[in-house]
Amino acid sequence: MANQFRKNNLSVKFAVVVFVSLLLMAIDANTSWLSGVRNVLSVGLRPIQTLASMPSVLGGNVSEFLTAEPDVKIAYENLRNEYFKLKSETLLLRTLQEENAGLRALLDATERLEEKVTLAELMQVNLDRDKHRVSVGRGINSGVYVGQAVIDDQGVIGQVTEVMPLSSVIVLITDPSHALPVQVERNGLRTIVRGTGSLSTLVVPYLNQNSDIKKGDILLSSGLGGRFPNGYPVAEVSDVRIIEDQAYMEVSAQPVAKLDRSNHVLLLSREKTASVSDKERDSDASSSLIELESVDDGETDEQ
Repeated sequence: MANQFRKNNLSVKFAVVVFVSLLLMAIDANTSWLSGVRNVLSVGLRPIQTLASMPSVLGGNVSEFLTAEPDVKIAYENLRNEYFKLKSETLLLRTLQEENAGLRALLDATERLEEKVTLAELMQVNLDRDKHRVSVGRGINSGVYVGQAVIDDQGVIGQVTEVMPLSSVIVLITDPSHALPVQVERNGLRTIVRGTGSLSTLVVPYLNQNSDIKKGDILLSSGLGGRFPNGYPVAEVSDVRIIEDQAYMEVSAQPVAKLDRSNHVLLLSREKTASVSDKERDSDASSSLIELESVDDGETDEQ
């Protein structure tokens, strides 16, 4: 009799726990009431997440060590050549920036956006069929915000969807729920790319059969919507099919970013900075103020 009572009591407790868990999951999914509790828990669970990721980190370090370049001198020469190449590109970029500044001055532009990058390390990867999410070790304390664009050294990875004090969640561009405005680098054709749940495939929907797009075209972020800066590589068109009796062609593309191989990502933030014309006006105002102060000082000396 006592054993039966204990079994019934455990069943009741189990049912209560399941009910409370489902209730909390529903509240968290549909409201923001538990965001504060989730942030506190994320801070407390940070050491556990770090310990859980240590085996994979150590395994990656060992793998990199075993597969590293055996000849250090060759590696040094490669890095040295890459350094000078980047330096030359930097000089060209500086010249282009000066030309762009002159053009903006002619157009009397009032403001522009300056991009800043924050390096973040991947902590956790969740690549289910219906959800492509990764977690990084940067959060509110590092200035991360929802909607922030994320790239790697090859191209666009995704955007931030959830921010906690010490970590953030990023949705990848291959997530089935994600869409990104792009344009064809070759001719400027504007369209969008959608995730398919596959790390190697994106789709380009709603293109008429007379659209000028072909295999090998590079798709760049267009900047529409204000989330992603324009000009970053997103994908390369891998297949174009025109099917009779269909209004739209079937176009697929392959992401250029290393979605399943990147250990670090870059978080892009954009801030408004004064344009050249604004700086010139500020400079003229400062010069006038200095001249006035000089005149006042001269009159005081004469008196």
